[in-house]
Amino acid sequence: MSLRIWICALALVVVAVAGVTLAEGGIPGPDGVINACRKIEGGRLRAVPSVKRCRSYERPLKWNVRGPVGPPGPQGPAGPRGESGPALASFDALAGLSCTVGPRSGTIAIDYDTASGDAHIRCVLPGAPPAPVRMNEFSTGVEGALTDEFVELVNTGTEAANLSGYRLVYRSAAGTSDVSLATLPDGTVLAPGTFLLFGGSGYAGGHPADRSFATSLASAGGGVGLRDPSGVLVDSVAWGTATNSFVEGAVAPAPTIAPAPGKSAGRNPDGQDTNDNGADFTEGDPTPGGAN
Repeated sequence: MSLRIWICALALVVVAVAGVTLAEGGIPGPDGVINACRKIEGGRLRAVPSVKRCRSYERPLKWNVRGPVGPPGPQGPAGPRGESGPALASFDALAGLSCTVGPRSGTIAIDYDTASGDAHIRCVLPGAPPAPVRMNEFSTGVEGALTDEFVELVNTGTEAANLSGYRLVYRSAAGTSDVSLATLPDGTVLAPGTFLLFGGSGYAGGHPADRSFATSLASAGGGVGLRDPSGVLVDSVAWGTATNSFVEGAVAPAPTIAPAPGKSAGRNPDGQDTNDNGADFTEGDPTPGGAN
């Protein structure tokens, strides 16, 4: 065998042994650095796990497997425009979309004034726990004047209740959607133990109404509810033939249509809310402005 062949064979053996050494010694190290020792005479290079392995006649060397990150290149061309999202099918589709007021996030709510047709849109923000406000009394009219009707609320708590943005709504006996009767403006506060009276378009009671509504309440059966600004139903009462979602337990009695001052259904004197309209409300003489 020639000298050249012997040298090539020896070089292959050295490379193979070095590869085993690198693998066993963890080269490069966990930090991506390769450590080596360079012989002063002849410049022979030897890879080692640590430069501490270098001998007295060698000089330590280190280098990284990956160099430092270079500066970012120029921005590439803009990609193709994506497909447009689905269009809103109606104005009502805005309801439920996210909105912000300063740093606070909420959802869009829409309601309508049935008398004028005006739409009210607002950003409903998470607020304090529901106010302890309950339905107290209602009347569906009197003989010869069915629009002489009212709905009364009472604050059963011990602190003032902020009713800003609260809505009084109505559903027919078998109705599945709300009809807005009135929306309370910002700054509406109901003191503890006091009442808020909503009068129908023909209301003629001795106690003046605080707010009015135009939609007439069906005498035979229906329901009214109070929703907070986020749409949560705070309290409701349904009467007569009602089967709608405002029924709590059993329906309350439908007030009979009698000559003025007529009849109403009011909360029992103990004022307890058992979530059963039949137990909580009884028919009696209308007394808006005070517990029935």
